[in-house]
Amino acid sequence: MKLNILKAPTFLLLGTMSSASFGAGFAIIEQSVTGLGRAFAGSAASAEDASTIYFNPAGLMYLKQAEMDLAINYIAPNSEFNNDGTSSPSNGGEGGDAAKNAVVPNFYYAKPLNDKVAIGFGITAPFGLVTEYNEKWVGRYFAVKSDLKTINFNPSIAYKPTDKLSIGFGVSAEYIDLTLVQMTNLGTSDGKVKLEADDWGYGYNLGMMYQATPDTRLALAYRSKISHTLKGDGTLTAVNGSVLADENIHGDVDLPETISLAIHHQINSKWSVLADATMTRWSRFQELAIESDGGTFTSIKPEDWENSMRYGLGVNYRYNDKWQFRSGIAYDETAVPGIKRRTARIPDIDRKWIAIGATYNYSDNLIIDAGYAHLFANNPSIKESDGTNSLNGDYDVSVDLLGVQLRWLM
Repeated sequence: MKLNILKAPTFLLLGTMSSASFGAGFAIIEQSVTGLGRAFAGSAASAEDASTIYFNPAGLMYLKQAEMDLAINYIAPNSEFNNDGTSSPSNGGEGGDAAKNAVVPNFYYAKPLNDKVAIGFGITAPFGLVTEYNEKWVGRYFAVKSDLKTINFNPSIAYKPTDKLSIGFGVSAEYIDLTLVQMTNLGTSDGKVKLEADDWGYGYNLGMMYQATPDTRLALAYRSKISHTLKGDGTLTAVNGSVLADENIHGDVDLPETISLAIHHQINSKWSVLADATMTRWSRFQELAIESDGGTFTSIKPEDWENSMRYGLGVNYRYNDKWQFRSGIAYDETAVPGIKRRTARIPDIDRKWIAIGATYNYSDNLIIDAGYAHLFANNPSIKESDGTNSLNGDYDVSVDLLGVQLRWLM
């Protein structure tokens, strides 16, 4: 029995405007609370705290003492589907708010060894997804539930060969755990498809910072692709709970590399400005191929994604020795080439950021950071078809992000 039922993207459904991921495509950029307060503008050149391990490990050389950072990012998205002419199935509701609130943690530890060398270690969640529609909604043959968790372990080292130049290097070990559910038409009733898979993958990140003048710092940072071969189990069950198919599944995925060019300029003792341009190589995602032992879950889905750019501009303001404030804006391009490649699992679209944040120096050894951002987006339209079923409509989307961080200086 070969159903070819998985017509929507599967192993790469890691995050969208309708999920817990709010970089373009399926990346999570929420890896720094101080960065969140600037809409992540200039993060590769900021070197403000130990989160530089993720954005540019060369920034470790700008930290004056050892520190440990623990952050919690609360993501509150809204994504409600509006049906507009879906032909099959014609029955079913609009699914409600598919987006689910999520918490994304970050942990970093950084330690200068001497004037020339510093080390660090980060634990982040660079990809993630939590979405769930009603099992009877009109798009149930394309998506019902998507639950993906990742964890990335990132030890790093930085070296300062000259007074002006710092370089950094890190390695990444990344674990993915994925569960996906959708319905399929068995003729007289619906069946439920459930996929569960996981994998470890490995990559690296590197960067440099150049102190062009006492007030101006330039930065270049790169995160490599990480290749995954997810393996797991696929099941098809009937309404009465009987198992109609149970097969091993696998699929290859290359998570794309990113490169960022950033600048930090100190205007005076109170004001600084940051800016960056970041490219993500989403053109790696041209198709999704899934295979299963018996062929029940085998499917190939064209994607044709395009490289995307992100542009940010932010400011820092040091009010006094206790308080610092920041704000920023950003424009994040989608990687989805158009309405014909937009899906119920990835209704991605361009988004605009506006953010504010603050830092409070509670004591000589404890710093508290907070940040908030709101994401604006035009309602993405969708016309998805698998040759038998179609899904037509659009989404009402918006996102609020709130982060809080504690920094212990040692």
